[in-house]
Amino acid sequence: MNNNYIKVQIEGKNVNNYLKWLIKEHLKIININIIKHNMMQIIIDYSNYKKLFNYSKSYKITIIEKYGKLKIKEQIKKNIPIVLGIIISIIILYILSNHIFFIDIVYNDKKIVNKISTELEKYDIKKYSKKKNYSYLNKVKKQILKDNKNILEWLEIEEHGTKYIVRIVERKQENHISTYKYQSVVATKNAIIKSIKAFSGEKIKSVNQSIKKGETIISGIMVTPNNEKKYLKAEGIIYGEVWYKINVEYPFYHREEKITGKNKNVLTIIFLEKNIPLFPYKKYKQFKTTQKPLLKNNIIPISLTKQKLYELKIKEQIYTKEEVIKKATNEAKKKLLENNKNILEIEKIYILEEQNLNSKIKLSLFASAIENITDIQEIKEETEIID
Repeated sequence: MNNNYIKVQIEGKNVNNYLKWLIKEHLKIININIIKHNMMQIIIDYSNYKKLFNYSKSYKITIIEKYGKLKIKEQIKKNIPIVLGIIISIIILYILSNHIFFIDIVYNDKKIVNKISTELEKYDIKKYSKKKNYSYLNKVKKQILKDNKNILEWLEIEEHGTKYIVRIVERKQENHISTYKYQSVVATKNAIIKSIKAFSGEKIKSVNQSIKKGETIISGIMVTPNNEKKYLKAEGIIYGEVWYKINVEYPFYHREEKITGKNKNVLTIIFLEKNIPLFPYKKYKQFKTTQKPLLKNNIIPISLTKQKLYELKIKEQIYTKEEVIKKATNEAKKKLLENNKNILEIEKIYILEEQNLNSKIKLSLFASAIENITDIQEIKEETEIID
């Protein structure tokens, strides 16, 4: 029903008499429902509502439902405090979202942080200041880098809602003392020598010989037949067999999530931790979500967010004990290679201890790795003292 109709309940003695009066008055009745001798319900145009009271004051007349525009107006009137609250909140949110309430400088040196904070304030980038556009921030970034080129390598200013995150990289002073005038090549750790490549100096150790950390392998001191010491800059590369003990755990049950490539964008209002999509959409059966706040602040618990839904394909698998041990061993090898760039290869790996913890296996492994163990040690020339 698109017009302004209402359903009215009429209660009183012998409602049939009342009905006869309505017909006599030519009131347009859409529907009649006689419930019992003293009660009936009728649907009429709202413009005739006041006329119902002209028959007799002894009848009780009550509106029990409204239709069409009347119902819409009633709903708006009923929910107007909530609607006004949301509108006011969005207006306040919009105003507040154009200001910065937090400046987070991501660095662990307090002196550098204070220095950058002072520099930013010169350009009105501080708490409670108005947000700046990208072009302005880019100019500020370049100027700060130019003014502090001796201490800064890189600087970035990122806007996250009502917060600026400032990331910096300090310019490190190069250490030019990487080699010495006179030096020997020594071992960085305990090992068995597997390869010696000497470019200068005297080899004093041999392949398959066991050495300890700091022991000289290529000496920068040569002794002539006359027992005179000759100082050199020994150079070379040493590879040795080094041993590692590794503890690793691996589960019997494995769950892998893979993104199919399908995705969709959804605009959502988050109010009191509830997600309210602005437009209806069909969810994927399995998915993960990322979100980017479009309007947000930390004062009012409402925000407008752009969510991105990625469809997932989930693969679940239960491994046998042999498969778990193999995968755990491969994982240990991978981590060892990632954590030590000097390792050339892992030769052997042994299981020292095995524990079955119901849902996973815990292994204690012993690994043998071929590794670059080259280091240098400065030699200070001895000066003969003559009495």
